[in-house]
Amino acid sequence: VFKCSWVACFDESMSIWMNKWTIPGWTFVPRKPHPFGQEWHTIACGKCRLLFCAELVEGKDAPSELLKDKQKGTTGLLLRLCKSLYISGRVVVLDSGFCVLAALLALREVGVYAAAVIKKRRYWPKHVPGDVIDDDMKDCEIGDNKVMTGKLEGKQYRFFMMKEPAFIMKMMATYGDLDTP
Repeated sequence: VFKCSWVACFDESMSIWMNKWTIPGWTFVPRKPHPFGQEWHTIACGKCRLLFCAELVEGKDAPSELLKDKQKGTTGLLLRLCKSLYISGRVVVLDSGFCVLAALLALREVGVYAAAVIKKRRYWPKHVPGDVIDDDMKDCEIGDNKVMTGKLEGKQYRFFMMKEPAFIMKMMATYGDLDTP
């Protein structure tokens, strides 16, 4: 019997495979160091590093019968892979590729807290006032940190910011505060 620690890490991984005709779910992901193979979404314990759930990214080769039952998008993906953590109060840490506020709030509804790194690609993720945060933190000293609170459909979330030498580190979270009682 495995029980995840208080923190889990959610990410995507590539299983390297060069010949697309010899493996199911073969994909080409140009942003990866090894772009050919199978792409997997995985979740692992943050303390013991044991991977306890994985889902193959099937893309357009997926059987249509299987897709009918799956909730689509980032929200569906997170809810499926975090199912064993429901009502546990554990924390899932996500990279910037999964920074979707609605998905983090959906996890919170089932008793799982989450935090995601915020990065600007072409635009800031939806509901992230990235330029406002950068402007607010520009005169701070390195190591200074702040928190902003927001609400979406009555559900509270937070942005944590910390001034780094070359940038402002930003995280979106459904837990925590900088003040202690």
